[in-house]
Amino acid sequence: MLLVREQGSGTREVVTQALASRSVEPLRTLEVGSTAAIKQVVAAGLGVSIVSAVAARDQVQLGHLRTVAVRDVKIERTLWRLKVPGRIETPATRIFEKMLRDSKSSPWDTD
Repeated sequence: MLLVREQGSGTREVVTQALASRSVEPLRTLEVGSTAAIKQVVAAGLGVSIVSAVAARDQVQLGHLRTVAVRDVKIERTLWRLKVPGRIETPATRIFEKMLRDSKSSPWDTD
């Protein structure tokens, strides 16, 4: 059984698109409301899922989950940098913005 996020979730959308691009349509799915809950359900042996490597890292390092390579499937997701216009930036914010600007492959528009 494939565990998926709720309707409207960006994660669910990119996973669905990636599987469809390979003509894969799961026979059974179970909708789960959060990535943390998905990890718990997978750890309990009730299904499999596709989540980001960052999201799974803690449970993989603890040995509760393991990753499985999926050949010829590349899943990418757009992330957005959000901030409140007019808000005074903290030193940490300024450092983060500089890091984004200085990144050689940064996709972020920091203006």
